[in-house]
Amino acid sequence: MWRTLTEADVQGVLNAPEASAYQLAAIGDGQDVLTDAITTVVNQCRGYIADHPGNELAEGLTLPERVHLSALHIIRVELLTRLDMEVSRDRMSAKQDAIRFFERVADGRVAIEAPDGATEDSGSGSKMETLNSRERISTRQKLSGL
Repeated sequence: MWRTLTEADVQGVLNAPEASAYQLAAIGDGQDVLTDAITTVVNQCRGYIADHPGNELAEGLTLPERVHLSALHIIRVELLTRLDMEVSRDRMSAKQDAIRFFERVADGRVAIEAPDGATEDSGSGSKMETLNSRERISTRQKLSGL
């Protein structure tokens, strides 16, 4: 199932100090840091998915359930960076693993579920229509006996 990532999803991968810093920042400056981070990362992840010609994208700012955790690990680092918090080695490692996962998705080594509803044209696959075809001069039958 494809769906939009929520604030609750992101808070599920934050520890208490990270969540507290996010809450204070969200209240403090009027920027919507979380929405910006989610939008940026989801678009990046959708790009990886669209890179494989066998994948289709559901409409909207959605991702399939299978990739949510990896996307959330990237969002977490993006959010911490925007909040000017130090990113631990474990958090950075999780982000790097998530990027590698999405690279495997782009290569077609990880299957992604097809969307249930309407899809977007990702534009990543090359589409070519043959407008003119010439008759083959040499075929197996014409060359038999030579």
